[in-house]
Amino acid sequence: MHSKTVEGSASIFDRIEKWGNKLPHPVSLFFILTVGLLLVSAIGSYLGWSYQLPDQPEQTINNLISEQGLRNWLSGSIQAFISFPPLGIIIIAMIGIGIADASGLIGYAVQRAIKHAGTWQLTSTILLLGVLSNIVGSVGYIVLIPLACRAYIAAGRSPLAGLATAFAGVAGGTHATFFITTYDIVIAGISTSALNLLHPDLTVSPLANYYFLSASVILLVAVGTVVSIKFVEPRLSRSEHCNPQHLSLAPSTENDRALKVAGAVFISAIGLILFSSLSENGWLAPANPEQLARSEVIKGLPILVSFVFGLSGMVFGFVSGKFRREQDIIKACEQSLSQLGLFLLIMFFASQLIFTFKLSNLAGLLAVNLSDMLAVLSIEGPVLVIILVLFSAVLNIFMGSPVVQWSVMAPVFVPTLLLAGLPIELIQVAFRIGDSVTNIISPLFGYLGLILATAQQYQGHAKLGTLVSMMLPFSMAFLIMWTSLLVIWVYVLEWPLGI
Repeated sequence: MHSKTVEGSASIFDRIEKWGNKLPHPVSLFFILTVGLLLVSAIGSYLGWSYQLPDQPEQTINNLISEQGLRNWLSGSIQAFISFPPLGIIIIAMIGIGIADASGLIGYAVQRAIKHAGTWQLTSTILLLGVLSNIVGSVGYIVLIPLACRAYIAAGRSPLAGLATAFAGVAGGTHATFFITTYDIVIAGISTSALNLLHPDLTVSPLANYYFLSASVILLVAVGTVVSIKFVEPRLSRSEHCNPQHLSLAPSTENDRALKVAGAVFISAIGLILFSSLSENGWLAPANPEQLARSEVIKGLPILVSFVFGLSGMVFGFVSGKFRREQDIIKACEQSLSQLGLFLLIMFFASQLIFTFKLSNLAGLLAVNLSDMLAVLSIEGPVLVIILVLFSAVLNIFMGSPVVQWSVMAPVFVPTLLLAGLPIELIQVAFRIGDSVTNIISPLFGYLGLILATAQQYQGHAKLGTLVSMMLPFSMAFLIMWTSLLVIWVYVLEWPLGI
């Protein structure tokens, strides 16, 4: 019975992949959506569409096809691309990671590390690392996902299953955490601004959802492990894959010695950074210890990641004999950056779609109208919470950034739902669940280009449908189980969500 169920679900996702792969290339899809957005903005402006946020002046839809709309787009389009969050982060980090990769350090370290790892242990570990990687921003996308592919190959498993598992942990668990992150601080600040529309003297703590989101880590790792091993991996194991580069080295005394030396350098570099950041008089310590999440060391983390991996890679390369001269290091950097062509192309068109969406004012109109619809329906309690999670999940497919999405949603939904009887911490955490679970299936997700480029290294014909079919089981399971946990936590157990 179980095998029939797995085969049935596999055939469903096979059909989803086949249908999804008929969609245009992500570059073409972004272009088509941008053109459609331009037309909708023109129609909305002609029909006089408008909306008003609480205590804010009335906003109208901007016609982006007009002369002024074209001028506004031209004046900011290049900056929108340059400042697109994943762009600089990935380019900088890939320099150091490319050195570590070309030296053989990454492949050899993974090969030796998982020598005795079982199926469940490897999958659970990758998911846990993926969820926890959000503590340090975008590092999980850049480092963990390629490592997971290598780890699965070394274990004789599908590299795409490793990619899917790591991607589910990093992106699907964006807001689950054991530690306070930048998202906790920024989202609490936005929530406070929205709360002050009704209660000027109240504030929202960055730890308002801490208890629940900490427990969510355990839930997502457990659910993700089952989904990966029982549903995703059996289907992907039927697909052929290739390893385009022979990066794994044969076990030898020289390579083991190089790994020990490089490992010592890696640990020492991380220790030095941590000591300098956390000690009272450290040269990387923030002026205000409570502002570590916003400190220079967090903002410059991609450079530190690049430095640590690059230095460790050079040590491994020279000790093992893989590198012999300076030119070998330069070639490693060139090879790493040359793989970003598809990513850069997708990022340009994605940044223009998001920029035009922002210029049009359509996001605010959508949020206000849906908020009014919820108010008219007069829904309360758990059903209202579930609807808020679902709405946030759907809107996240089109908006991507949680900061931008909550900035649009909070001024509308917080006052409305407070008056409907929901506490601010419950409104906020319902948004955060929805914002997490659809990251992994959104064609507008900021790191889509990088994930697709990584998948194509192992399966040349991988397209958007391939990614969606891999990630949809995780998205569905996370949405159902995480929302269920929230309802049980609040309405059955009546436990506090945070501090």
